[in-house]
Amino acid sequence: MAVSVREYREADREQYELIWTAAFHGGEAYPTERPVPGASETVYVAEREGRVTGTFTIRPSEVSCRNTTLSCGGVAAVAVSADSRKHGVGRVMMTSLAEIMREEGLIVGNLRASHESFYRRFGWESCGREVRITCPVSLVPQFESALPVRQMRLTDFKFVNEDNRSLLQEEWSPLNTCYDEFSRAYSGMIIRESMRWARLRMTSGSLPYVFVAGDPVEAYAVLRISSTRDQDVVEFAWSTLEGYQSLLVTLAGVAINHATLSWTEPSNGPFLSTWFTQGVEAQLRKPSMFQVLDVPGSLSLLQPVCSGSFTLEVGDEILPANHGPWRVSYAPEGVDVEPCDTAEVRMTIQHYAQALMGEPSFADLLTYGLVSCGSDQAAQAVNGLLDPQVTYNLEIF
Repeated sequence: MAVSVREYREADREQYELIWTAAFHGGEAYPTERPVPGASETVYVAEREGRVTGTFTIRPSEVSCRNTTLSCGGVAAVAVSADSRKHGVGRVMMTSLAEIMREEGLIVGNLRASHESFYRRFGWESCGREVRITCPVSLVPQFESALPVRQMRLTDFKFVNEDNRSLLQEEWSPLNTCYDEFSRAYSGMIIRESMRWARLRMTSGSLPYVFVAGDPVEAYAVLRISSTRDQDVVEFAWSTLEGYQSLLVTLAGVAINHATLSWTEPSNGPFLSTWFTQGVEAQLRKPSMFQVLDVPGSLSLLQPVCSGSFTLEVGDEILPANHGPWRVSYAPEGVDVEPCDTAEVRMTIQHYAQALMGEPSFADLLTYGLVSCGSDQAAQAVNGLLDPQVTYNLEIF
């Protein structure tokens, strides 16, 4: 039977809750105070034989990319009812959501995948390398704390609505400048507004502890006090090395009754290059996945610092309009993208997402043999526009 996709209606709530709780909440009852859809998001459902059999959510935002930002659709809560799996529902939803986001003018999509291999079939690819540091508390470096560190006080509320949105904005606002500086140092970071802080707040039920270094804030960490041997930091961001060091000392103190302290850094984070030692573990954590919805649009928004040109062809079975071929000409004044007849540089849409975000870079992909290039001159031209960038993303949609 045919599967169709449409926007959520209130009459869908009962079936939506059954699908959502089975996929994401261990079968527990859906929180009655949680609105559907939530603020700043659109919920879609898939129908098969007249019954809601799947769901997904799109949350528009902006994502950092090199020295600019791209409009982005954050994709969340992709789920199919257990009795409708293996019937093409997921395939129709993934194709539809790409078409919906492109029609809405979004340039890229972003999600956290449970099974990356499923999403790769529909044009998505992992970008960046996130490093999870697990350090015995006794091995956390002891720095001279250059900045004052304090704990922020947060109001105890569970969900955000129109009535308390301003309160949330006020509570998290001291972190905004630090987060903005941190996010613009990398590709792949969501440019947050108040509701994004709310979603960080809601990653589990208990109220988080938030520690900040400096005034104005130069580093912050969000955590929940653990009852296990490991004290995990939910989020750690910094705009200066002094802020990073000052906060790390405080986190070691918070974890004094634990065996280890764990946090996540980008691949160029300071700990591995300076303080890594035997006994510390570093693991690659699965990064976010991205899908480019508009290839020429993504190129035209870049802000190059040099000049060059190349021709590009992108294989995209989900969004054929991305295919090209395209002639890409760039200079410090901007980037022009026009259709052409042939292309020297060829890659899949998955590898284009990686080259655009910058990690792995186009140069890496060329070395691996994952993209093809007809000449050294063309490769140099692509590298001039799509040079290596560290890619990182803190969101869990």
